[in-house]
Amino acid sequence: MTRARMAGLLAVIAVSAGLAWLSWPRPDTLIRVTRGGTAMVTDAYGRTTPLSDTVYVRGSGARRTIRVVNEDSVPHQLAMFSVPAGTHTEYTVPPGTFGGACSAHPASRYLTFVIR
Repeated sequence: MTRARMAGLLAVIAVSAGLAWLSWPRPDTLIRVTRGGTAMVTDAYGRTTPLSDTVYVRGSGARRTIRVVNEDSVPHQLAMFSVPAGTHTEYTVPPGTFGGACSAHPASRYLTFVIR
């Protein structure tokens, strides 16, 4: 195989991988509850922060997707989302403000989602 053909093949593979990565369905927000009940939030751009009392969910389209992964050994309630121990679930929600009890917030015990 010539160098030109090898370079062309590598370019096709790189472009295909990039397109697959960009078009792969990802949630607008990912909440991961680790063992011990500590929760982290990752937005659609890959930024990860600790779970605050208010989670802002932004995205494109009419509805937003929130994936909750519970790696803990106990079930967790995150406002309107209930996730059994050791499982994950995905929710599609309309824009609005929703709140409720939160087992990952031992101090305030309350979590608000602002869906935009």
